[in-house]
Amino acid sequence: MRKFLIVFVLLLLPSVLFAQETLRVSSIVGPVEWKAASGRTFTALSNQANPVVRTGDELRTGPGGSAIVSLPDGSYMVVSENSKVVLEDIWSGNFKSIMNLMLGQVRFYIQRLGGRPNPYSVRTPTALIAVRGTTFDVFVDDAQDVEVRCIEGRITVESSREVILEPGFKTLVRPGDAPTTPVRLEAELNRSRTLKIQKKDAPEIGPNGIPSMEALGRDNDRRNRSTDPQGTNSRMNTNTQRAKGTLSFPQ
Repeated sequence: MRKFLIVFVLLLLPSVLFAQETLRVSSIVGPVEWKAASGRTFTALSNQANPVVRTGDELRTGPGGSAIVSLPDGSYMVVSENSKVVLEDIWSGNFKSIMNLMLGQVRFYIQRLGGRPNPYSVRTPTALIAVRGTTFDVFVDDAQDVEVRCIEGRITVESSREVILEPGFKTLVRPGDAPTTPVRLEAELNRSRTLKIQKKDAPEIGPNGIPSMEALGRDNDRRNRSTDPQGTNSRMNTNTQRAKGTLSFPQ
């Protein structure tokens, strides 16, 4: 029983620490700006300020800028240049989201407590990353493509389905797509999209630039109306059957 209580306390301790203390921007290089969750404008930050940041606050870095955001348990995040992040404190299942990376690059260093990684996750516009390890990179570009690289430990990347990244592997998630099959860090990711195109017969064009009457007479619309008389003014007879739709999209 005593052993169970110790393990239970160790599992809860990260959440307790996170709730009691605050995050800090512990290091700043180059242009870095901050906006409070309730604010409307960004304010320039400096190393002398060592500001406290809270849930909902936004940070953005300019060209050549970077910032380190420290968590109460010793974990920290390095926000690279030309990035925009929103700090979070949102529980979803067994994980707590600590950041929403909107654009740019962040490297995460997550501490372990009692031999287990802290139950943190990271959101992006395209994917959810659950922390199962300690060190990983997340990149978000202008098209909201998300590249995730596992440096140490293990992480889960989810978007309609999930993949688990082992150390030295990466994956790519595009909007609306599942994560690609993990490949090694030195390998190239397949960034091209493939669209399935179904060929359709085009009607024959007459000399005047419009479909010929022969083409209209044997088009899909007519073929689908087998009971419609194939004669002059056939569309004006008393048969009430309507043409069936023939447009289909590839699955």
